[in-house]
Amino acid sequence: PWPVSCRHLHLLSYCGTCNNKTPNEQIYTLLNEIDNQPDSYEIPQVSDLEMKKWKKQFSSRRVSRRSRKKYVAAAAIVCILGGSLLFPPAQFIAYAGMKTVTYNLSQLLGIQKDLSPYRTMVGKSISKDGYTVTLNDVVLDENILYISDTFTLPQKNENFLEQGGTLADVNVFINGKMVSWGASGGTEQADDYNLVSSRRMSLDSIDASQNLDIELHYSMGGKSIGSFSFTATGKDLMASTYTVSLDTTITLPDKTAIRFYKYSSNAMGQRIYFKTSTPDTVPAYHILLKGEDNLGNPVEFSIRTIHTGIGCMEVDTLENGYVSDDAQTLTLTPYIAKMPQESGQMSNDYQPAGDSFTVTVK
Repeated sequence: PWPVSCRHLHLLSYCGTCNNKTPNEQIYTLLNEIDNQPDSYEIPQVSDLEMKKWKKQFSSRRVSRRSRKKYVAAAAIVCILGGSLLFPPAQFIAYAGMKTVTYNLSQLLGIQKDLSPYRTMVGKSISKDGYTVTLNDVVLDENILYISDTFTLPQKNENFLEQGGTLADVNVFINGKMVSWGASGGTEQADDYNLVSSRRMSLDSIDASQNLDIELHYSMGGKSIGSFSFTATGKDLMASTYTVSLDTTITLPDKTAIRFYKYSSNAMGQRIYFKTSTPDTVPAYHILLKGEDNLGNPVEFSIRTIHTGIGCMEVDTLENGYVSDDAQTLTLTPYIAKMPQESGQMSNDYQPAGDSFTVTVK
């Protein structure tokens, strides 16, 4: 689930490898509702037309109610194809009752850390057919590129997202080669003409410590809008990243082995990486790591991406926030739940799947 504000928020999650659809393609739709008093709210209905649009575009749209007291979880597409899987971000938070829409990546992503040392400010625009995309700033973090951009409409439209308006897509190129394979993020309508987006672009393996010539190719409805070219590096962020090796393995009921091999922490958040014994397919089970730090604070990690046998789990900030700066160790227990086969509704029936293990975080 992903809490959204009561302003219009477009949530998107897609897998770049899914452009060529095959018979073994699977899309799992997760529809959950979050609030403090669930008995007082209606259960959102999904029309057949909306479902067809989601399946076609690998994105999700949820029109939220105009009340400052209500929080709802958005519909989200989990895209699975071959050996790749992409879940929507758990840490993206838009606050209800915001009087202004921020263009700052740290606030768009719900990050309390100062990202200014790691940001590349771009501030350039491209236009076509009356539509304009302005690239605000980016942050390069290992194999992830975070993007903040603004989409300007040619005509006034205060209900662009409600009406199912098409937003711009983006692909990342480095040295002339496309390196992005998936993306997720959110869009909020700032005013009658402008929509502000944050995007988390998953990239192939790159050397982020170097100065990289990056191109972002924007398109809409399959037609090119234009591209941005700039130089960025993740050197400073990587230098401030704490990493520790792990060596814990669990075995799923279908005999797939999952080995947790690295923990990392920096200004963008905390992650745990794992490898699967079946790199060509996605595990049939969703995995959580739940526990607490040495101070007694609850901590939970959930899967964000799996690509060619490498999985990335990120700390789930919805309930517990980021790992405390004062924490020294985490004690985590693996839990699993079977992926939905037909309904698209993710099960909450998580069962322990191995012994607890300790992660040194400082």
